[in-house]
Amino acid sequence: MAHSIDDWLYALQQVMPRGKAWPREKNADLTRFLRALARRLSRVESSGDVLLNEMRPATTALLLEDWENYLELPECNLPSGTFEDRRSAVVEKYHRKGGLAPWQIEDMARTLGFTVNVRVFLPHHCLRSCMHPLYPSRYRWLLQIDVLNITGGRFTCMDGCMTPLLNNRASNLECVLSKYRLAGTNYDYFYL
Repeated sequence: MAHSIDDWLYALQQVMPRGKAWPREKNADLTRFLRALARRLSRVESSGDVLLNEMRPATTALLLEDWENYLELPECNLPSGTFEDRRSAVVEKYHRKGGLAPWQIEDMARTLGFTVNVRVFLPHHCLRSCMHPLYPSRYRWLLQIDVLNITGGRFTCMDGCMTPLLNNRASNLECVLSKYRLAGTNYDYFYL
């Protein structure tokens, strides 16, 4: 809580030397100068109190744009919604834990409004059943992402020549997921 102007004036007068050259009367020039300085210090302290709420993304109001710049939001130029949507996106990314397990990729897609299933191609080894498929080595670092409820995500040979190669909704998903992709891995997207 900010101190009053009189509290600041008293504090400033206490650090001044004593003597005839440093008068402390209310009408003295030095006291008027210190009162103007005390008024400014009180304003600075009160604006500092307002900034306490801006230190955490959950309570920010004035510095939301700075939080978004710091966290590089909105990701891949996704459309941002209301003020509360933007703040909740900042809070989510600020508290996001790392990791790229299949369930974490599915959760990230769910927060973006997509329903996906991630399939991992595991190599065959001696502890697996003999019915386990033998995948070629190119699948070793590949995750198959089945995107549900999006029709026409990618262009196919059956589409017309005016169909985009990748629609906007699908490109938003691919952009965000590739941004957090583990180095050396690739994603194969299937739109079902």
